Amino acid sequence: MKKRLCKSAVKPLVKPNVPSQSRILESLTGSDALSILKILADRDERLAREIDAVAGELLGEVNVAGVAANVKDELESLDVDDIFDKSGARRDGYVDPGEAAFQMFEEALAPFLQDMERYRALGLPEQASACCLGILQGIYDFDKDSSTQYKEWGVDAPEEYFGQVANAWENIYHGKPPLLKLEGFVKEHCPDYAEWFARHLRFRTR
Repeated sequence: MKKRLCKSAVKPLVKPNVPSQSRILESLTGSDALSILKILADRDERLAREIDAVAGELLGEVNVAGVAANVKDELESLDVDDIFDKSGARRDGYVDPGEAAFQMFEEALAPFLQDMERYRALGLPEQASACCLGILQGIYDFDKDSSTQYKEWGVDAPEEYFGQVANAWENIYHGKPPLLKLEGFVKEHCPDYAEWFARHLRFRTR
């Protein structure tokens, strides 16, 4: 006669502790998500086109005036006290206050330039161009309208970086930029820089 198994002796079936789909998605890092998108796009051409379309919708339009306002605000937030903290004697030598001021200006522009480069790398020249124009206008507006103490130490920084950002325009269009468009923008929105910028362009295209 077979012995009956005691109910307590029978272990219930335990489901593996598998994270829910939402928990998995929430735990992904930016690099994880990018890797997954690339894998999916490689597997399915239709899905790749859909990913491109959704990405384009998310990135959307870039407002030149909005970028300019953000750039100006960021530059106006530069604190003169930070110049003194970053300058003076250091282990690797002496840092001039003017050099520290230029470094701060460059750091303030960095996130906006990264956005411009991101659009360029994604093959979205119009958005990259709008970023570039917004940065230029923001630098100009800061130079003309701001009265922060920082400017006493970074007098030449706006013009210097204006030229550098304008040079980046060429990368957006793979070395064939519509320079007349850029020159026209400068004449309209950055009039006090127009004459200097025209000379800058002539020098660049020699």
